[in-house]
Amino acid sequence: MTDEREQTNNHSLIPATAPAPATDALWDPCTLGHDVWQQIDVDPSTLSSSIAGFDRVDGFKRCGGHDIPRTYVVTVWSQIYTIDDFQRKETGAEFVPVTVAGRDGLLYRPVRDRTGGQLHLIFPSSQGSYSIEVLRLDPRSPVEPRDRVLEVANIVVPLLPH
Repeated sequence: MTDEREQTNNHSLIPATAPAPATDALWDPCTLGHDVWQQIDVDPSTLSSSIAGFDRVDGFKRCGGHDIPRTYVVTVWSQIYTIDDFQRKETGAEFVPVTVAGRDGLLYRPVRDRTGGQLHLIFPSSQGSYSIEVLRLDPRSPVEPRDRVLEVANIVVPLLPH
């Protein structure tokens, strides 16, 4: 695999040009303990770090899973890409400033979301950014994506490295 090859991940097609050492240095969301995942109502047995079937995609680290029964998928990312990179990529999305646990970030619905079931929160990091994403699997869920992502963020954001 060359650095120029594009790989599919949950953020769409992004060239894998990030050097491996930068990816290796990223904080790993899978270091969040099972107790944290249980606190945000994600069954730890459902956790995965793969990205679109790949064990590794340069520039990203992720960990995510779902609740039981399947209502929401929750994913936490660490990436070398900055908030500005995401704002350029998500042209047309409305980025709303938020503060969670004393950290400033942006809340946005991805442009590709046609059902209104996804919301992303992104926070700057010294190596790029951290993201918390929710995807509603059950359209009958009374919990709105905004409420779910903020509920998760209030628990996870204080644990993100500075």
